Amino acid sequence: MDDLDKKISEALSVEDRNILNEFEEQGLIGQFRTVFQGKMGWVSIASLIVGAAIQLIFFYAAWKFFTVPELDARVFWGAVGWFTAMMVAFMKVWFWMRMESNRVLREVKRLELQVARLNGRS
Repeated sequence: MDDLDKKISEALSVEDRNILNEFEEQGLIGQFRTVFQGKMGWVSIASLIVGAAIQLIFFYAAWKFFTVPELDARVFWGAVGWFTAMMVAFMKVWFWMRMESNRVLREVKRLELQVARLNGRS
């Protein structure tokens, strides 16, 4: 907590501090949980299931790549493995982007609350 945060905290009433404590910054696990809540929660659950299925396809393709003797089959399974690995990577990036957007929205709502509280006082 830097000096500005301390000054802001001192300027708030006890009730305001208690309300803002409910909107404190979350850890990594808490941010991950928020991806599965709200209106887009079902999309996150579906993409997690699809991502797990794609991961299984990747493992199968990698196993086939190392076990097939023919070059044509090895190229095919290598391409399938590469494609599924990229799909899993893209899904993980999507999850991180969702977590970050939820974090930003949480901070914006916190600022909205502070502005509303200040307008209520005057």
